[in-house]
Amino acid sequence: MLQSPIALTFFIKERRRMNTNEASKHFPVSMEKLQYYEQNGLLESEKLQDGSSNYKNADFRRIGLIHFLLDAGLELNVLKEFVKLLDSRATTKYEQIRILRKQRYKLLDDIHDKQQSLDQLDYLIHEIKKTEI
Repeated sequence: MLQSPIALTFFIKERRRMNTNEASKHFPVSMEKLQYYEQNGLLESEKLQDGSSNYKNADFRRIGLIHFLLDAGLELNVLKEFVKLLDSRATTKYEQIRILRKQRYKLLDDIHDKQQSLDQLDYLIHEIKKTEI
């Protein structure tokens, strides 16, 4: 099930920061995924003296967005481009929308292909039932 990127923005009010372990316990993103996001330049965090990551409230909206877009099938290189556009000070809404629409069309094509397969299975079931009578 896809988690809304907004769902990760609800944060424990009295805490302003969380390490990777705490964050993975409070949100539907594993420690491994958080580390993967950082290793691939999708997310930056404050590093503590022990080398662990420390996330601010603002990081959780981005974590949710990254998680959602990967689940939606966005390829890593395209996601990196999208994140770069988010970080850009220039007006990049057109490019962001272009990336999201391209993925949307890809998902629609996938749905169409699945529907055709489903229709073929239904036809075969129908044909088999006809021969039983």
